[in-house]
Amino acid sequence: MVTLPFLDFPQALSPAECETIVALAARTPLEPATIWGGAADHVDTRTRQAERCYWARDAETEWIHARLDALFAEAAARFETEVDPVFEPIQFVRYGVGAHFQTWHSDAGADRYDERRLSASVELSRPDDHDGGVLEIAPAIGLARTLPQGGARLFRSRMIHRVTPVTRGTRHALVAWTGKRRA
Repeated sequence: MVTLPFLDFPQALSPAECETIVALAARTPLEPATIWGGAADHVDTRTRQAERCYWARDAETEWIHARLDALFAEAAARFETEVDPVFEPIQFVRYGVGAHFQTWHSDAGADRYDERRLSASVELSRPDDHDGGVLEIAPAIGLARTLPQGGARLFRSRMIHRVTPVTRGTRHALVAWTGKRRA
């Protein structure tokens, strides 16, 4: 039996909840997605091309954060680690045709090892809304996309991963991280 480096929660959100999140993003200004490099975040479309916005925990997004908190708690138990509730802003990402995060990367470098122990990517689009835009996590490269709209994939933040280019349509995703808050 092959052990995959991630956990899937196929019904993390309902289709209606996904549409609510996409509608919230439509009211929020999106900006080019950045990458971390050197001393600051910056735009590099050769590495990552997408649009995104961040949402802190507030009255409008509390339900999303609470749902992610529950997913992270379950994943933490299965990965045998401890995490706090989500304390960083969550990220909405829109990948249009040609958009990607081509470079293999982790969400937690040496400076954020405890702060980011687990990562989550929630599919907000229906599978037939786009081609490409596949979240690949090493070493499970090349697996077919299996999550429906509302499905979440959780993995250790130090796992290297990428998103392949979208070749048709638009992929919307919700991305979040948690771990242990610095004292």
